[in-house]
Amino acid sequence: MYDRGPPGLLSPALPLASSVLMLLMSSLWLVGAGPNLALAPELLLDPWQAHRLLTHALGHTALPSLLLSLLLLPVLGWQQECHLGTLRFLHASTLLALVAGLMAVLLAGLGMSAAAGGCGYMPVHLAMLAGQGYRPRGLHGALPPWLFPWLLLALTSLLTSEPPFLQLFCGLLAGLAYAAGAFRWLELSERQLQALQEGCLCRVLAGCWPLRLLPTPGSVAELPVTLPGVRLSTPGPPYVASSSL
Repeated sequence: MYDRGPPGLLSPALPLASSVLMLLMSSLWLVGAGPNLALAPELLLDPWQAHRLLTHALGHTALPSLLLSLLLLPVLGWQQECHLGTLRFLHASTLLALVAGLMAVLLAGLGMSAAAGGCGYMPVHLAMLAGQGYRPRGLHGALPPWLFPWLLLALTSLLTSEPPFLQLFCGLLAGLAYAAGAFRWLELSERQLQALQEGCLCRVLAGCWPLRLLPTPGSVAELPVTLPGVRLSTPGPPYVASSSL
């Protein structure tokens, strides 16, 4: 994958958030932290266990589930992060992981105990795929966009039993609600996004290698920079981060 480096140059770089997610999930599985992150409704009454509503997406106890989650991050996550920018990708992923966890706990409270108790990143993959309408590169035009989340749901259920089917389904429902605009009031405004991107930490990460924070396409950080008194001979549209792998 290539990302824009100095003006007019391309340098190999990987999207920061999705690449760090791969490292984090692999590390948590190696140390056996999956059971401590699983979505267990009976433990959520303890304030110190409330993190499970969010961290359930990072833990894995079954190797097939971990491998599938890791495989889909380069296939889907890199494209989504390039299209949205790192900050919007992180915000959407965090929001959908939280909503999927809350929906699963709600179903468990209504008597569907199989809706919770598992962990894994697949509900977030389904939510992002349904919410952003993304298809793997190379399959454009082969199938309608709305069909891909349902196919991935069926495939995941066949390949691994973690997370439970109802927890996966909650992720898909969260993505459909996101696509319908149910969480629009929770979205980052352009002013908030610009303030975050102009922060010291984001500026440092935007220049890192081989992992790089990708600015949101069309934001101020994406606009070309020219020296005072220098006029471009062939003006063109602002650079937009490519979604190609």
